[in-house]
Amino acid sequence: MKEPRRFAVDWNGETRHLEIPQSNLDTEIVMTDFPPLDDPWQSIVNAMESPIGCDPLPEMIKPRSKVVLITGDRFTDLMLGSRDGLGLNLLDYLNRLGVRDEDVTLVYAPGSHDSPAWKEKIGPELMDRVRTIRHDCFDEKSLTYLGTTSRSTPVWVNTEVVEADFRLGIGEISPNVHGGWCGGGKMILPGVAGWDTIQQNHYMVVNEVNTLGLADGNHMRLDMEEAARMAHLDMKVDVLVDSNPQIVDVYAGDFVKEHRAALDGKAREIWMTDMEPADIYVFYPGDGSEQYLTSSFFIRIEAAEIGTKEDGVIIMALSAAGGWAADNKGKHGTGDTEELFKAGTPEIARAMVRKEVNVRTWSILYTARRVLERRKVILVCDGIDPEQAKELGFEYCTPSFDDAMARALEMKGDDSTIAVNVVPRPTASTNVAWRKMPWRQG
Repeated sequence: MKEPRRFAVDWNGETRHLEIPQSNLDTEIVMTDFPPLDDPWQSIVNAMESPIGCDPLPEMIKPRSKVVLITGDRFTDLMLGSRDGLGLNLLDYLNRLGVRDEDVTLVYAPGSHDSPAWKEKIGPELMDRVRTIRHDCFDEKSLTYLGTTSRSTPVWVNTEVVEADFRLGIGEISPNVHGGWCGGGKMILPGVAGWDTIQQNHYMVVNEVNTLGLADGNHMRLDMEEAARMAHLDMKVDVLVDSNPQIVDVYAGDFVKEHRAALDGKAREIWMTDMEPADIYVFYPGDGSEQYLTSSFFIRIEAAEIGTKEDGVIIMALSAAGGWAADNKGKHGTGDTEELFKAGTPEIARAMVRKEVNVRTWSILYTARRVLERRKVILVCDGIDPEQAKELGFEYCTPSFDDAMARALEMKGDDSTIAVNVVPRPTASTNVAWRKMPWRQG
């Protein structure tokens, strides 16, 4: 008999090994790294001057134009600012096109994320050169109303963005629950949209479609892109990164066309593993999120549903030593959410549509609860007891991974196929690799 495959994971500050029978191990979900670009800045220039689906940037932008540069809180803030300084190159480039520094506003676009370290990420050198603001989705006085999308989402967008002569977004593409992927038109919604706009869009998770990894088949992304078209996002630059993360490719142009070109280019290959749905799917979230149960849901359990047969079993392993959630009662807190989660998706949807809860937070917890209702999920952890886990919707709960694996094999048979999605710690990839997922087209 072959020795089991052992995956080392962090377990409440200690190392634990998850052992998978070699004869059953069918797929290990991994990131695919491409060589980093030798000259990322020149690649960005080449992409802007030979864009996809629109005119080259030098032909679109006029001297003395009032320009907003929009960047988010996913890698490109560091790329433009304190880590790589490419924002300075971009300003020099705009200067040569006749756009003065005083004509440029850099808009930090966190959507509804708190982003407390945004100034450190942008860095003083870039902030000293141009006016820089952080979008605040809750500041209604800073928003302009643009109408509604065809899906009845009222669109409020940052006024600085609306009133500019030219809007250039700089972002990054990786899997995401709501938009299916980061990148493209997400720079506008949720990036620089108002809170009510974000909530209305995110409520759409109640549609039964698991949106992770979908673009054209994703009703939420199509709504985001319609809002971005209303806000006249003129050009989008999106980078692809490896697990380090270093830039491995660049796309630019019309925000829909360049985004789809990136997905068909290297994006899916970087983030997705081609596989058939497994009988048993094991995942460990990594990236420091294993302390509380709620922190582990985002993307990870959505990917598990995609990678598991409809009658399959998911094993969710994490210490959850802190229990259900941190005692956080802030804007996006999950400390008092356990009872509603136990009530199930109908009651969560009711609370969201009535705006009795934070819809952004609950859009994530809703989809997690939905997976628990559509798949049998075994929880391996220390901080949740079996009775509590049952009330939360889990099939079974145990502190022993070996016990969980034996139970899953008993449920699915000794010849079951097993897929594994484990993010080890510590590695250079822990900042991004938790987004890796099974292959999905559409």
